[in-house]
Amino acid sequence: MSLFWKKTKQFFFYEHDIHSHILPGLDDGVKGIEESVMIVKRMLALGVKRFSFTPHIAFPSPLNTPEMIQDRLELLKTGLEKEGIHIEADAGAEYRVGEYMLELIERDCIASFQDGLVLVEHSFVSQAPSFEDVIFRLQEKGYTPILAHPERYPFYVGRIQEHVRGIKNRGCRIQVNLLSFSGFYGKEALQGAKILLEAGLIDYVSGDIHSVRQVEYLERFLTSKSSASLLKNMKM
Repeated sequence: MSLFWKKTKQFFFYEHDIHSHILPGLDDGVKGIEESVMIVKRMLALGVKRFSFTPHIAFPSPLNTPEMIQDRLELLKTGLEKEGIHIEADAGAEYRVGEYMLELIERDCIASFQDGLVLVEHSFVSQAPSFEDVIFRLQEKGYTPILAHPERYPFYVGRIQEHVRGIKNRGCRIQVNLLSFSGFYGKEALQGAKILLEAGLIDYVSGDIHSVRQVEYLERFLTSKSSASLLKNMKM
């Protein structure tokens, strides 16, 4: 990790990553513990001090449970401790909004993090008809919902500021992917992220890391002058 600091100058730092798929073997993210450990070490080198891991929960797959997620969190912590690394971390989930999530809320089976934060997402095909109901039910149970990466939803393009303002007015917070600012997800996601940043509508930025490849992109972006110009007024 020390070599990274000696050879590069980083222009933007964030301390708490609330969206990632680093816990091994739970979803479309990291598959093995060795890769999980490697990714965490590289993110620590980027200045991240706290992790809230958020594997997918969706119907019909993956049907992860809070117990499964906590087991993998302990596995990762043990793997890091073998290398003398102790991290501040908890785990929730990234929920695909739909009828299955409403069932989980009703059964009090929600994996939240940091005193009741719950990360939710739409399908990339269309906005979930049950979205407002999910937000209301979560709040009714004492949770605070966070909408993941609205800049990436094609059905928000052209009216993203209007959509996000409405969501925030209902008490939902907003998380944007740092890699969206790099163009990693394409021009529309980049433009959406910029609009939300300029409008002051972003509550959290995170990596949404699934692989070592994405960490490498994140490293390049955070040590590029483009990150300095884009994110110079953002504090996270």
